[in-house]
Amino acid sequence: MALWVQIILVFILVILCGFLVPLLVQLRRTAASVEHLAESAREDIRKVAADVHQIRNRADGLADLAAASLEMPLTLSRMVSGTARTLEAFLGQGGPSWLGAVVSGLKFALNFIRRHKKVPPSKEEPDER
Repeated sequence: MALWVQIILVFILVILCGFLVPLLVQLRRTAASVEHLAESAREDIRKVAADVHQIRNRADGLADLAAASLEMPLTLSRMVSGTARTLEAFLGQGGPSWLGAVVSGLKFALNFIRRHKKVPPSKEEPDER
């Protein structure tokens, strides 16, 4: 092989090593930074998962409490509604007209209360910061 070809190959090899060594050092630093970021993200995700689990448990407790507190009014409402239907059927066979008006008023009030409970709450405005 000619001397000038060998010199060119050595020169190319030196230039190539001059670029590869800093590139490999930078890749090593980048990999270490990514590893540190992944470890930090893993810890943050563990904390968020624990918080979400705690919030879910509290929400379940609140739902049970709400169901227990609404059980009595719901039962009472059903009893009054059943009584109103029974009286209405009884009065339909010829009872006093004023009692029919009272029963119809109670029935209207119960339907009005039930209808307002079924309306979903309005969504809160998003917090813009």
